[in-house]
Amino acid sequence: MTDFTGWIPMRIFWRDARPLVDWGWLDQQRFTDPFFAQTIQPCVRHPANLLFRPQTPLENLGEIAARQPSVKPTGFIFHMSRCGSTLISQMLAVAPENIVLSEPGPVDDILRAHFRDPRITEEQRVQWLQWLVAILGWRRQPAEKNLFIKFDCWHALFLPLIQRAFPGVPWIFVYRDPVEVMASHVNRHRGAQMIPTVLDPGLFGWDYEMVSRMSLDEYGARVLAKICEAMLARAQAGEGKFINYRQLPTAVWPELLDYWTAKFSGEENARMLEVAGMNAKNPGQPFEPDGPAKRAAVTAELREITQRWLDPVYQQLETQRLVQGFA
Repeated sequence: MTDFTGWIPMRIFWRDARPLVDWGWLDQQRFTDPFFAQTIQPCVRHPANLLFRPQTPLENLGEIAARQPSVKPTGFIFHMSRCGSTLISQMLAVAPENIVLSEPGPVDDILRAHFRDPRITEEQRVQWLQWLVAILGWRRQPAEKNLFIKFDCWHALFLPLIQRAFPGVPWIFVYRDPVEVMASHVNRHRGAQMIPTVLDPGLFGWDYEMVSRMSLDEYGARVLAKICEAMLARAQAGEGKFINYRQLPTAVWPELLDYWTAKFSGEENARMLEVAGMNAKNPGQPFEPDGPAKRAAVTAELREITQRWLDPVYQQLETQRLVQGFA
């Protein structure tokens, strides 16, 4: 079998009804960009990819994963979207001890594989996810000992499956005043989850006919509500911790690291907090608070939709945070 040292799964795709893994040359590069895709994209242009780009059956991942030592997951980050989760992942990425995977596409490919092929079972997805994360967590630098994954926001609905694959990994859920979240999507680039039919409606317990009766903004608000409700249910069962955007970063640092049992030097902690002063999605720009501007830009109609679909669950999140979050 090919030696996959230095290679990484970039995506999972289907050919003739069979799932395949598309690999890219990463070498020893760390994941320090705001998103997994930003680190992976240059891999496609690397000469190694132009000359030889492996593609393997998904079922071969188990054998490939076993060939190299891997860092086990330390902590998981779930989020409402547009709420500061990227800030947390960027702070963690500063430390060379950390492998930080921010919304890795191949993970999403596996979690939603049953929408591509209904014959795929949950047991298969659990096994595939374990193999994939083991490879994504290959130790590429000697210092690496922690693995953090920031999931896509809709992966909150897959938390029970993720916990089957990785029992006991402590997780957090980051959320924000829903008016500000909605304003970010409506007045800027909408996330994939906010556009009807980009994600299969079945993920949210709907069908296409039901979705067709929703306005664009109502659909987005109801999707966000589903995400929040899923996390609220797990927290009420005694799992995880909640973080409100307004607590970031200092109100939860270093308590969050203690929760994940991740220890760093004083210098590294200082560097992490220094990163918090920059724009998480555009690290070259300083951070500027935008909550008041977002609230001011919201129309009366959008505010009514937000109040109807999101305010009730937001208040429940706040109540639950005081019970088992970082109050």
